Amino acid sequence: MRRSAYLCAGLKIYTLSGRAHQPKACITGCSNEYEKGGRSVEALEQKAVIERMKKTAKEIEPELVRIRHELHQYPELGIELPKTHEIISRELKKIPGLEVYEHKAGGSGIVAVMKGGRSEGKTILLRADIDALPIEENLELDYKSKNTGCMHACGHDGHATWIIGAAKILSDIREEWGGCIKFVFQPGEEVGKGADTLIGEDKVLENPSVDMAFAAHGWPSVESGKIGIARRYAFGCVGTFKVKVIGRKGHASWPEQTIDPIAAAGEIYQHIPAILARKIRGTDSKIMSVTYMQAGDVNVRNIIPETCEFGGTMRATKRETLEKMGEELQKEAKAVCEVYGASCEVDVQIHGGSVENSQDLLDGVKNAAAEVLGSRQVYIIEEDNLGGENFAEYSSRVPSVYMFIGIRPVEKEEIPGLHSPDYRFDDDVLAGAAGAFAAIGYYGCMGRLERR
Repeated sequence: MRRSAYLCAGLKIYTLSGRAHQPKACITGCSNEYEKGGRSVEALEQKAVIERMKKTAKEIEPELVRIRHELHQYPELGIELPKTHEIISRELKKIPGLEVYEHKAGGSGIVAVMKGGRSEGKTILLRADIDALPIEENLELDYKSKNTGCMHACGHDGHATWIIGAAKILSDIREEWGGCIKFVFQPGEEVGKGADTLIGEDKVLENPSVDMAFAAHGWPSVESGKIGIARRYAFGCVGTFKVKVIGRKGHASWPEQTIDPIAAAGEIYQHIPAILARKIRGTDSKIMSVTYMQAGDVNVRNIIPETCEFGGTMRATKRETLEKMGEELQKEAKAVCEVYGASCEVDVQIHGGSVENSQDLLDGVKNAAAEVLGSRQVYIIEEDNLGGENFAEYSSRVPSVYMFIGIRPVEKEEIPGLHSPDYRFDDDVLAGAAGAFAAIGYYGCMGRLERR
């Protein structure tokens, strides 16, 4: 069937992005490529494909739950994840039409490639992070972690599972789309690794060249069954800072003979809000949080120590904002120490970039996911999120969208957050998430996500 037909006179074609465009030409009356009322056969075919996706997602739901529970029992840290690699590879090799490439990312990464049955299409990357955290699990589950002191407390077992599910669904409709989909399972995300190696050494964005990339995180503040998508920044740039104040040690009975580093450090700490409010542009999203302060000996109460050190994390949507924050912190620390007669050492480190969602893909991704979950289940989040995620390595190179998939059961107002020993993933979201990713992959390959 010819795919370039036009609608009846006066009608417009609507893409997933929500933008309308007038056909280049019109014909009088409906051609045999269109149903009465101007609805294209192509649109009807797409609806049928989506219905197949939803049906397959429901059918594989028990299998997805089984896979996640198995992954949850064997959490592993960093780049070397042998058991995780074994489980994911085993499941991928069961899927028709999927070529599986193992031991990537300098360890246990996996890249699986599927080509569509049609002759033309784009190349899409769907990424899941797969490593766990050094946290002892509190919950008593039938599938509780078997690795002492290690837990999937950030839901990466669920992330891996819904991408496996998307591969299963897309395999079932392979004849309906063209192009190529790369399913990427990345280790090391929690320690800031994996993505750079996949891109630099494994050339995951090449051969064929990736047109767009997508990922998601299970999100405790979003209701199960829904997906939230940040309008601008899904994650911010991440930085760390450390300030060491050097004073003069002495007896606490004669403070005038000392230079108190604790007093100087405390004043620098008090000036941090002013740095953010007065020195950094007000429209930039940013935070600077002190997470520790150390000085002296807890067993010695009559000595003013020589040094006091504090530090923490800082976040912003733009790298240059973080750099400015670091510069202003150094100036402030030196100025305060000069007044006290102390000296200081300031160390600022900036790690990676922000995850900025592509404005050209945002509406298309929202509408694609809504095809599976329903129009009221997918929404835009207006606020920037300043967490950290090295999906920035992908999004800084190709147009990308990162989503927040709800895992908070409807009956609960609040659940434990990420990196909590009480964290719990909601299995009920796996099938819907897999279907949403499959729809994004399908429409992305067919060139129907971009704003027109």
